[in-house]
Amino acid sequence: MKPNRLHLIGLELKQSVKRNPVESFLALCFLVVRLGMLGAEATSWWNVVRYAPVVFLLTCIFHAHSERKGVRWLYYLSPLLLIPFGFVEETRLSLPYAFTLVIIQLLYILLTSRRYDRPFAYGALNYVKSAGIALALSLVIWITLWVIVASVSYIFDIWKEDTADLILITQAIAFAFCLPLLFVLFRDAHRDKAMQPAKAFRVLLNYVLSPALMVYTVILYLYMLKILITFELPKGQIAYMVTAFVSAFFILKGCQFFLRRRIYGWFYRWASWITLPTLALCWVGVVYRVREYGFTEPRVYLIAVVSVLTFTALLFFFRRWPHYSLAAWSAVVLFSLITYIPGITAKDIEEWSQAGRPESDKSPEWKKTIVIRSPKSVDISDYKQLYLLNSYLEEDIHYQTTRDSLSFYIKDSLVYSNAFSRIFAGQLQKAGLSPTDSIPEEKYPELLRLELDSGTILFEDYHITRTDSGYEIGYMQPKVYLIR
Repeated sequence: MKPNRLHLIGLELKQSVKRNPVESFLALCFLVVRLGMLGAEATSWWNVVRYAPVVFLLTCIFHAHSERKGVRWLYYLSPLLLIPFGFVEETRLSLPYAFTLVIIQLLYILLTSRRYDRPFAYGALNYVKSAGIALALSLVIWITLWVIVASVSYIFDIWKEDTADLILITQAIAFAFCLPLLFVLFRDAHRDKAMQPAKAFRVLLNYVLSPALMVYTVILYLYMLKILITFELPKGQIAYMVTAFVSAFFILKGCQFFLRRRIYGWFYRWASWITLPTLALCWVGVVYRVREYGFTEPRVYLIAVVSVLTFTALLFFFRRWPHYSLAAWSAVVLFSLITYIPGITAKDIEEWSQAGRPESDKSPEWKKTIVIRSPKSVDISDYKQLYLLNSYLEEDIHYQTTRDSLSFYIKDSLVYSNAFSRIFAGQLQKAGLSPTDSIPEEKYPELLRLELDSGTILFEDYHITRTDSGYEIGYMQPKVYLIR
């Protein structure tokens, strides 16, 4: 009698645990730590959980090279790496943490794959597929466990006050314990196979993603043509759009190895020539904003990403080189330098650059309340009528503010309504600033002038808070309404 499939999966999982003893032990450690956090407020345990993927992938790297005597000992001792993260003072998600996750995943792919493009692409695919399947199955396990627990709680009227803890327990079992075990199980299953993606992916690549990329290429080139005609600077968010575009371009170019029929092979052969002008556009915007407003931590990381993408585009001019592995190594080295090396970290560069600037924030929480008020008189010669604004409902022209939004009325008819955050975001964009830029005083009059179809609102001031991720809007005080 044939064993059923569930029994076979159990046997494979058992063999996987034997082949990966340290990874299995780490999964158990993750579960114990996560369960130990129930009801605890110690952030040190939370940091251990947050950096668990880093330690786990390092362990997998050591295992992949454990035939070397020295590395074998690193493999067995790798669970001790969890201890230092208990002393990390960082208590929130941050750019250094996000780039740490990027670095460790790139290192894993680099050190478990071959150098040249095709085998490197297959190694990256194996990692993404193994991690994706493991994550999807862990999600199914969590939902299944929670449905069972919630049903028992409802039917037998028990655990009513422990719902939050029960959710955390089921999450710990599914993601802290099962996810690592499932990853190594599928990684081992795919290790010696040159996997081909599913037919659905090939259809998606040929008939959705590649055509969309071509359309986006046309959009960016039309925008560059507009800039050349009007002699204007690129908008603040263009740099992020270009990095997403170029990254997608080279990722999809690498995916061409998985296609038997390469419909758009001609398009991807010109990848470097197509992307370099867009990267030049990106560099113009980035350099301008650095010169005008200095470095910020996000901007330093943006420059690092753009540098790696530019290097990648140049690499493809040399046909026989291992393009993707060299690009990945350049990313690992550059991201590591600005994340871990004291004195040249992105935060250090920001502090050095912003020192002495009017809006430089030196508080440890990186927060500062700023009042934007125009220091100059305003030219109203183009307008015929002026109304002083107030919030009295009996006035023909008045405004109302409710917490974080502004509503503007003319003769009891709502003319304009929007949230403070959206108003300010639009004003920043109009002034050519991004949400992470410092705001020079010469931009204040433009920011305080809100153009409507019916006229113009002049604000007396904005009360905002500068943070490391942008601006939080406290209050906006309308002052005058002008009609042409």
